[in-house]
Amino acid sequence: MSESTLAKSSEQLAVHLLDSLDFGMIALDREHRILHANRKGLEILDTSSTSLVGREIADVLLSRTPGFSLWPDAQLLAPGEFQEVMLEFEGRELILQLRWLEVAPGEREIHAILAFDDVTETMGEIEFQRTVDRFSSVGELSAVIAHEIRNPLTGIRTTIQYVASKLEDKSQLRSDLGDSITELDRIEQFTTDLLQFARPKSMQLEEDDLSPILSKVLDNLDQSFKAAGITVKRELADSLPAIPIDPDAIQQVFLNIVLNAIEAMPTGGQFRVSTSSRRYRSRQAVEVAFHDTGCGIPEEVFDKVFDPFFTTRPNGTGLGLSISLQIIKEHGGRINMRNRAGGGATFRLSFPVPVPSDGDRRS
Repeated sequence: MSESTLAKSSEQLAVHLLDSLDFGMIALDREHRILHANRKGLEILDTSSTSLVGREIADVLLSRTPGFSLWPDAQLLAPGEFQEVMLEFEGRELILQLRWLEVAPGEREIHAILAFDDVTETMGEIEFQRTVDRFSSVGELSAVIAHEIRNPLTGIRTTIQYVASKLEDKSQLRSDLGDSITELDRIEQFTTDLLQFARPKSMQLEEDDLSPILSKVLDNLDQSFKAAGITVKRELADSLPAIPIDPDAIQQVFLNIVLNAIEAMPTGGQFRVSTSSRRYRSRQAVEVAFHDTGCGIPEEVFDKVFDPFFTTRPNGTGLGLSISLQIIKEHGGRINMRNRAGGGATFRLSFPVPVPSDGDRRS
């Protein structure tokens, strides 16, 4: 066997061995350009080798974790050390578990090897479950409190309305009683939200596309965006798999998140909404992401955002996002949030796509 044939055979064997690995791998030269990506790495990034080879790693995988650099000699990630990092690839956010593999010094073409695995689904599920568990025991207590508040409200409202009817139209006392009715309405709305949080209505699920519901919410809030000086960018996928949803409930979730984003940008900004279909190892999902350029979520309240009764709004009940989380949970999905490295926050919703039955596959 000639030397060139032997070298070619060894190269093919090396590529075969790399493609057999169950984790992603990218080899870099001294200028941090990509020399090779194995089959698993291409699968995780959902791309092709021709789209990666020759490009600088920091231009391909954009860091969304504050303070983290993807340069292999930045000494932020020691060889062999694992780290979970949020990165962006072609507009898609990923949580990757990274480690640099040591390469023997010398005149080799390969300068560094980045090994990685996609833990987006695992980390997202852990975070979501932790959020759900934190207030799972509050539901029954909330229902009791709501009923105890609501029951006397009817009697109070009836009495006030009766007394007001006996007074002259322009009476100051009648005006004051009208203000009392307004405050009662606020309490009524609070107890309604409380009951919805404690005992969500049963979902009326039907196979549907999320995009029209999302577009309707954005259209309805067009004047609110303009008044707040916010520009809206829609990146909605042309075709999404139909998933079982309750349209009214999902519309409420979208509305809660968008209104929170508007409030987070009191001096204007940019609001971007994107939808996509994404395949993980164990499932396929439809995802909706809401990105704002607002103030972000302060570190001291980050873990409280979905908690019942927590709010930073003077007139808020603190139940909007808690109810949204309950609705997403009833759909078998999850909701996660993150501060963005460049400022603002991202709320990401993920809904499972049903696995086709054997009959569906045959048809």
